Amino acid sequence: MFRFMEKPELYNTILIEGLPGIGLVGKLAAEHMLDELHATKFAELYSPNLPPQVSIKENGVIEPVKMDFYYYKRKDDTLVILVGDFQGITPESQYQISEKIINTMERFDLKRVYTLGGLGTGSLTKTPKVYGAATHPRLVKELKKYGVIFKGGGAIFGASGLLLAISQLKGIEGVCLMGETHGQIIDARSAEAVLQVLTKIINQPLDMTKLEEKAKETEAQMAKISKMIAAYEATQKQQAEMVKDIPTYIR
Repeated sequence: MFRFMEKPELYNTILIEGLPGIGLVGKLAAEHMLDELHATKFAELYSPNLPPQVSIKENGVIEPVKMDFYYYKRKDDTLVILVGDFQGITPESQYQISEKIINTMERFDLKRVYTLGGLGTGSLTKTPKVYGAATHPRLVKELKKYGVIFKGGGAIFGASGLLLAISQLKGIEGVCLMGETHGQIIDARSAEAVLQVLTKIINQPLDMTKLEEKAKETEAQMAKISKMIAAYEATQKQQAEMVKDIPTYIR
């Protein structure tokens, strides 16, 4: 169920999805964009297909689980930013929610969809690459100009993939931008990399200072993890050497 705070007149709408996923890359990127643009909230999506719970805010008041939609009007188009704390809890619910989103956004002159996420590699990097997938070969060619890497194979799970699939069926352009990330940490550096590319594509400058600060925190966490891994490997090697030097007696 959509609940509208207002029903604005939107034009040439670009939907940008930043729901939780690998490394929270898309969520961090979309929320930073919201903060910098001071976008206006106009709708909420409630669904029995979201987790059956409520969140408790700092003041002790509960808040139902939902997805939030914000708009930011520009001269020639409108950015609609989708954020939330959860995705659908079953494969069926992912389809139902994604279809509901696209069907509703079509009423607001939807022209293109960008979904944001992370591409888990299991390794740490300070300079994440940005990978992409699109609904049409023409878009692949267009986005390669911005340094987006396209390669075959793999899959995109959840809203980031299904929003594109449903858009494609309806003839709406769609692109997924995925930041290279370890996959097991909250990765603001990868979110920054994705946002740097997206802002160039849609021609929307943003101050990245606050996201850069979060990225530095990420790097500090990554450094700690690297030291822990190195220490563990050194200990394992030392123990192996000790065992090797112990005489073995066979009876």
